Amino acid sequence: MKTIEEYLNDPRILNDPDMTGALEPIREIHAIRLKIQDEKTRIGEDEYYKKIETTLAQRGITICYDLVRKGKLKPRAAVTT
Repeated sequence: MKTIEEYLNDPRILNDPDMTGALEPIREIHAIRLKIQDEKTRIGEDEYYKKIETTLAQRGITICYDLVRKGKLKPRAAVTT
């Protein structure tokens, strides 16, 4: 399986006019999405969304939506000051 760095040099990113001027974090997220989409053919949908969250978390990116439950907000702990 290709790495994220290899996906950054993938023609789908290099030939995408929107990615040419995009910031590096945006390009990385796009590369992560391409990597997981390529893997989606061999795994189920729930596993696909878990993999997205895991891959983003490994890069220090957190999202507030629960992808497994199709976009519902994740519960958060109350902020106390």
